[in-house]
Amino acid sequence: MLTQVILVLMEYINLKPRFYSSEVIASALASYLSGLSSWRTSLPHSTLLYYLRRLSCIKYVVPISGFYAVDETKIMVIKGQYYYVWIVRDVKTGAIPFFMVTSSRSGVHVLIVLTNVKNAEKEAEKVLKTRIDKVIYIHDGATIYNAFTWLNVEHKRVTFNERDYAEQGFRSLKHRISSMDFHFPWNTNRFTLTRWLSVFFLAYNALYAPVYLPDRGVIINVNIPNE
Repeated sequence: MLTQVILVLMEYINLKPRFYSSEVIASALASYLSGLSSWRTSLPHSTLLYYLRRLSCIKYVVPISGFYAVDETKIMVIKGQYYYVWIVRDVKTGAIPFFMVTSSRSGVHVLIVLTNVKNAEKEAEKVLKTRIDKVIYIHDGATIYNAFTWLNVEHKRVTFNERDYAEQGFRSLKHRISSMDFHFPWNTNRFTLTRWLSVFFLAYNALYAPVYLPDRGVIINVNIPNE
């Protein structure tokens, strides 16, 4: 299923491989995103990463409702260095309209989340004709989320239930990086980590929510059941 999704994405960005078939490349990328080491797929390591970079540039729109779960988690890169990965997941549609990678966390980062999700809402309104009349964020008890009150944004603290939608996104991510011994390669930086996550969450969205590719008018809608 993931291989078929990647084939559609490759066609969308007009990828025309010279030395390997599209099916071989899509299968290798699907294996890599599912947990296989980049050194053990059917493609050479550098070739695999080249096509991964190409997929990371894809722009897309997902359906959103205004009811969001937001959360952040630490990702270890190497030698004890950590980054925070933030995700916003729509509770009703299952889509992840925004993620980001930061070296710290604060109320300022909550403002960045709000700004980018607002942009995602505008894109959904323009492309999918979605109208969002009310926005509410749910989150855990971290003090950084007090910024929602300062910014006059409706929110509530939720320990379980709806907030688990954000945890589900992290569950899939943590399961994937467990095969990396819980850290990324020695030369990873915030830019390369963001690029890798761009492809991961694109694939995640394609599997769990309709994904609209505006330039081609293509909708990828696999929509398998949530975890």
